[in-house]
Amino acid sequence: MLIDRFFSIVSAILGFAGLMFVLKGVARLSPDLIAKVSQTYLEFNLTQIQSLAAQKAEFVTGAIVILLACLIQLSALLLLRDPFPIFEGYWQAAGIAVSTSALVALVFFGVNRGMVKHYQEQAKLSLARTYFQTVLQQDPILPQHVKTTEDVAASLFGIGKEPSESGKAFLQRLAKRLDISLPREMHFEDDRSPG
Repeated sequence: MLIDRFFSIVSAILGFAGLMFVLKGVARLSPDLIAKVSQTYLEFNLTQIQSLAAQKAEFVTGAIVILLACLIQLSALLLLRDPFPIFEGYWQAAGIAVSTSALVALVFFGVNRGMVKHYQEQAKLSLARTYFQTVLQQDPILPQHVKTTEDVAASLFGIGKEPSESGKAFLQRLAKRLDISLPREMHFEDDRSPG
């Protein structure tokens, strides 16, 4: 084995090990954690959700590209004992290599965009479920609880309470959208003050 091949194998393995640390760190950034980090005491920050979701997607996409590069390099070094020419001209081979790499990178840009949207939706769902479950624990459910839930649903998903819709009907519709089971009995306090 030539020394350049030896060091290439070592560098590919170390690159793979470094990638595992990146993946381990990004795996901890779950949609639930994104939702919790973006919350303040009474509000949430939609821009922070978008930023953290994009960050996670970029880490995952980058890690996949690095893993792919390590696997290509390692398999070429370990499986091809005697190198052989595949193209006659150097510049033709370089052009095809650059074109192929650019095409793969373009595919991964699309994958990244899809992952950003997916992580944002998951974080929004987690955040909405947290707010909604807090409201469902109230007894009785006050009009301001319904209003807060409506505000959260409107800002995260564009879902609003219809003017003719009761608070209970709105919460039932939202529970179906968020895939949350409602308690058997929900007590609502009317908007009217007693007396």
